[in-house]
Amino acid sequence: MTTYRAGLVGCGRIGTLWETDPPTPVTHAGALAMLPQTQLVAGASRGSEHLHAFGKQWGIDALYLDYQEMLATEKLDIVCIATHPGLHRPIVEAAVAAGAKGIFCEKPLALSLEDADAIVAACREANCVLSVNHSRRWDPAHRKAKALVEAGAIGDLVSLFGICQGVKPFPAWVADEEGPLLHDAVHLFDLFRLFGGEPQSVVGTALRRQQPFPVEDDSHAIFELNSGLSAVAMVNERTRYFRFELQIQGTEGVIVLSSAGNQFLRGVDRTDRINEPNPIIEWYELEAESFPSVPTTSTILDAVAELVQCIESGSTPSSPGEDGVASLEMVMGVYESQLQGNKPVTFPLVARDSALYRLRAEGYYS
Repeated sequence: MTTYRAGLVGCGRIGTLWETDPPTPVTHAGALAMLPQTQLVAGASRGSEHLHAFGKQWGIDALYLDYQEMLATEKLDIVCIATHPGLHRPIVEAAVAAGAKGIFCEKPLALSLEDADAIVAACREANCVLSVNHSRRWDPAHRKAKALVEAGAIGDLVSLFGICQGVKPFPAWVADEEGPLLHDAVHLFDLFRLFGGEPQSVVGTALRRQQPFPVEDDSHAIFELNSGLSAVAMVNERTRYFRFELQIQGTEGVIVLSSAGNQFLRGVDRTDRINEPNPIIEWYELEAESFPSVPTTSTILDAVAELVQCIESGSTPSSPGEDGVASLEMVMGVYESQLQGNKPVTFPLVARDSALYRLRAEGYYS
């Protein structure tokens, strides 16, 4: 068995701080430490406090305040990137230049489509496997739901409806660059593509209603997909509670994938409950059934294990860099719609800069 030297850039929450004791794992460092094929040998972070906490937790002495020094010194096969997304491009470009075989990068892939495109191009040119942490791509419940849909368990698909609320810790989270669209809704928009296909257009809003940060805190969007489906999103940071939910509507039933519990709702004939005078009319209602049992796994461990497999086999990960570009482009499409007076915007987007920055330049969020 080949063992791959691995390092982490970014020793914050998802990088290492959220890890349980013993590791489950739930962080990049935890996955690298637990996977038999990877050896966690080094870490880099801009802050010495988090960096030394990482070193103490994982028994790592190779600690760097400069990721470029780490990449030049440690000869890493795998690099996990868990930094602010504005730093992803230079880190990826430095990692591939240093000879990395695989990169596991946090979402959003970047803060602009220009940078996201460059990240994908750099990895493609260097034959480096790039996987983006759209974590639900590795979640057994979402994979089971996908199989059920493809098997016709809820009939033909009718629409998708997603909710993404209060995902950041409230109220102590500074969000100068990432509102709920960039930080959280990329997961939801990735699922829209997974279940409904590529987006053709979007009409949406991106407003700041109450939070003090120079980004949106409330957004609604309607995507038209190439499958003929509509996908509707409600995204905000105006609730104290966390809620992430995807409703997959079919002609014969509904699958609900939710942070509050998954559901399978089947349409059942209830005509006999009423005195319907017309014998050809049927009245169907939804009846809850148990969602199929699925194993409890670590999505981040499965993602890193898959990355190793892709390095060895040349296969494509479940969430390649192109998916990171696509989910970011959907976010930028919502921003573009807001810029254009909430008019429909078609994909692919021509402008590859940050539509968020253009909103700010026009006086939004100030």
